[in-house]
Amino acid sequence: MLHIDRRKEILNTIMSKGSVKVASLSEKYGVGEATIRRDLKYLAEEYGITLSYGGAFRKEKINYQTTSEMDIYKKRTQNIEEKRLIAQKAAKIIDNGDTIALNAGSTVELILDYIEDIQDVNLITLSLNVALKASAISGITVYMPGGKLRSFSGAFYGKEANEFLKTFNIDKAFMGVMAVSIDKGITHGAFEEVEINQTIYEISSKCYLLADYSKFDKVALTKMVDLNVFDGFILDDKTPEIYREYCKSNNIEII
Repeated sequence: MLHIDRRKEILNTIMSKGSVKVASLSEKYGVGEATIRRDLKYLAEEYGITLSYGGAFRKEKINYQTTSEMDIYKKRTQNIEEKRLIAQKAAKIIDNGDTIALNAGSTVELILDYIEDIQDVNLITLSLNVALKASAISGITVYMPGGKLRSFSGAFYGKEANEFLKTFNIDKAFMGVMAVSIDKGITHGAFEEVEINQTIYEISSKCYLLADYSKFDKVALTKMVDLNVFDGFILDDKTPEIYREYCKSNNIEII
């Protein structure tokens, strides 16, 4: 087993059972106790677990769960009512003349269903599915990066795609996400897509988080950005209250 997979399993055990012992984990995974201690030290640094003599335990305040990436076709069937509500809210803040960005995701794709009376909008997207859908809407000019396509998510990535994005100035970026937590920010399950998403944040005047309630208190494989990079959170009615409080204390608009 790779150390990444072992650490994910250990973290899941701590989250579900509350604590673990070094000796038991060493026996379970067939590795030395020194290796397990390194695993626990890493989890303490990255996920906030507390080390103890002979093991580790979960702090009560940590209540997020690990999550894995879901393919785009399955995503489209999950929490559809909440996603449509969020997409409608996002569409209302798109103005004629805007240059907007949509990353890859089922929620951002739905924005295109609610765009009305658009005469002149430039759309930059990482998503093949979004590009195809937008190409049928009069008034939208579509720009896509080259690079490698991940069929699992329908997103382009790579050096060429990243360099292409850096030639644009984006007014409003609408970012669908996989996992959101107060401590870890936005995390994602596909390492290869992280850099190109980070570039969108960097070149955009305003960034909006689009996430239904199921994305909160979750953590995935790789850190993308902190929550405070966003100008607004576009939410449904079931979002945990702590995130609304976070927005208020960090001057982030709640939409």
